[in-house]
Amino acid sequence: MLRKGILLGLIGLMLAGFAVFAQEPVTIEFWHSMSSGHQPYLVALVDEFMEEYPYITVNLTYQGSYGPTEDKVEASVVAGNPPTMVQLYENVITPLVEVLYPIGPHMTQAEKDDILDNLVPNNTFDGVLVSVPLNKSIMVLYYRSDLIDTPPTTWAEFATIAAELTVDVDGDGVIDRYGTGLRPYNPEMYLNYLVQNGGSILNDDWSAVTIGDQAGVEAMQYAESLVPYSYIAAGYLSDAVGYDLLAMFVDTSAGYYYNTGAANDNGLELSVVRVPVGPVNNFSAIQGTNLVVFDMGQTQAQKDAGVLLARFLIRPENTVTWSIKGGYLPVVKSAYESQVWVDFLVENPDFAVMAEAMVDGFAQILHPNYGSMRGAIGSAFEEVLLGASTPADAMVNLVLDLTDLLDE
Repeated sequence: MLRKGILLGLIGLMLAGFAVFAQEPVTIEFWHSMSSGHQPYLVALVDEFMEEYPYITVNLTYQGSYGPTEDKVEASVVAGNPPTMVQLYENVITPLVEVLYPIGPHMTQAEKDDILDNLVPNNTFDGVLVSVPLNKSIMVLYYRSDLIDTPPTTWAEFATIAAELTVDVDGDGVIDRYGTGLRPYNPEMYLNYLVQNGGSILNDDWSAVTIGDQAGVEAMQYAESLVPYSYIAAGYLSDAVGYDLLAMFVDTSAGYYYNTGAANDNGLELSVVRVPVGPVNNFSAIQGTNLVVFDMGQTQAQKDAGVLLARFLIRPENTVTWSIKGGYLPVVKSAYESQVWVDFLVENPDFAVMAEAMVDGFAQILHPNYGSMRGAIGSAFEEVLLGASTPADAMVNLVLDLTDLLDE
């Protein structure tokens, strides 16, 4: 009887195996925005996925940076032929929810519970987990440890050190090194100041614009106060680091390898700490995209394959690999407890700082018009940094713009 049971069990396993390999072949399109620095790691993970699910073919296609990808996605939806899967920011996902295939209902409860708590709300629409996080980073303070013995821990200390380290090294009347750096169109930088000062864009029920309150105005005034000591950069600040133009600056953890690489190439020392504490807190903006699966124009087999790929990419071991290679941070709780990640933090303490900041990070709001709101915030911040407007005037105009968007 025992042998018969074993035999029947083996037959069952064989049949189960045949069922797996008998899956009908299916091909899905996955559009992404990971350029040369990160693309190889995404390709490697997708290749592993196809090895595990040999009946699924993933056409992984780079569609350009985030902006062009978003434009192409919106055009594809209008045409009725979007890809199966895309990585998108929350503000792009929000108006597309009705044509998306929710991922959460097809995950286990354990998988859903494992997602970092502060990443769940910005992937949840009407109580349903529609998307899942992919590449998430947090804003931290990079500083030249060869110039700064003790990094600033408060807004006031940051401003003082920025002023002290803005210098004309060769005495020709031109500043050679700035205390810090700012990118004009950077809404998340302003939002850091806003949240750290206890402010918000809208009230809790989105019925009123609150960004123009005292906290919001003070946040913009603080940004303006840094301008005399700031290298104003149109591009990424890693270029300025390489040219020895900056003493410290706030940037995302995703820029870690670029920033430290530029510093190391020029014999400079760059370290990382959490952003300075504002009047209320030192929370910083979580950035990065999420994975969505489209319901429009997809067969059930394609939607199922897209969900499988999304679940695969946020497995603890895969989000750890993705983070270690690309400078992002794991998006599930169990990843932070994995031995691979723990060992990595021992060897790379800067990432321990980033991981700590991630727990306190804040994400985008899911207002349907947040994409346009974000653009208006970025424009106001830019005007102030470039001297085209005072903080007071910029905030008045910003409130009017956001109020119009709120009423649409």
